[in-house]
Amino acid sequence: MPQQIPDLPPSNGSPWPAEVVQAHRGLQAGFQASRAALNLNESDAIHLGHYLHQAKSIMIPVVEALRRQASNPLPRCIHQRINEAISTLVDGLQFALAESTAMCHDYDLL
Repeated sequence: MPQQIPDLPPSNGSPWPAEVVQAHRGLQAGFQASRAALNLNESDAIHLGHYLHQAKSIMIPVVEALRRQASNPLPRCIHQRINEAISTLVDGLQFALAESTAMCHDYDLL
């Protein structure tokens, strides 16, 4: 899994709009927080589920919105790299959540 999502490349002519820069920063922060939760041994099902929901319901739609930006869309290669990073994150969160839930069932914690 990547350490972070790719940076915005230099824009084509005009600078990236402020909302694109802010959305990208939000993606980076969400990715880092979610990735950190995966690396914690004590991450529980509630936290993992929260980060999984955040990745699916917020991060993926934001990346798609950035790709469809009319004035200055993300280049296809950057869009694909960000999508791949988030997809890998979602897969990791789903696996960790399943493991955490199975562990809770093993100990009758649910």
